[in-house]
Amino acid sequence: METKRRPRSVLEGAFTLLDALVRHQGEAGLTQLANSCSIPKATAHRLLEQLTALEVVQRSENRYRVGAQAFRLGQSWQPYPRLLELARGELRRLTATTRASSVLAVPCDGHFLIAAASLARPEDHLLFRPGSTVPQRIGRFCPVWQAEHELVAIEAAIRLPTGRAVGSIAAVLAPRQPLAALSETVARTARTLGAALARKADTMSPMSL
Repeated sequence: METKRRPRSVLEGAFTLLDALVRHQGEAGLTQLANSCSIPKATAHRLLEQLTALEVVQRSENRYRVGAQAFRLGQSWQPYPRLLELARGELRRLTATTRASSVLAVPCDGHFLIAAASLARPEDHLLFRPGSTVPQRIGRFCPVWQAEHELVAIEAAIRLPTGRAVGSIAAVLAPRQPLAALSETVARTARTLGAALARKADTMSPMSL
């Protein structure tokens, strides 16, 4: 029996267009956005104009870009309290030590979301810019995807004292590069982050006030 598709709400349509803008590197035309979202052009135009009025989207001639309000909202997002703040410094240190691109990845809708990055290779900027997604399999970077892009991801989970994983640290490099001792370096960075998160949580606990 054929089931009827649920009508798309106004809010869902607006977020679908915003997601399409992200996929198109932050800027696209009306026809391109309408086609990629399967939304009638008139509907897409109306939604984009409403988003423009709210500064969530910015219009320049016939092109649309992610707006300042979307940026401000995005800056307040945290996969876990203080994780981004602490991770950025650790990622820079990991990249300086290993000369490999280093990323913080968190689960998101069956993929990994790149939440922060310190990139050493120019070719990694498109794949691992913050906000991009990477296919995952059983909680790790998908091996097929790694092979397709000719890279290797050395990963370690960031865990709280309870054992809960709040993300992963990964060093990404070409397969021909030496991998010796890199796994322990990545694991040590993940442990350092987990311990720092625990200390921050203790400091902010009502019992410590």
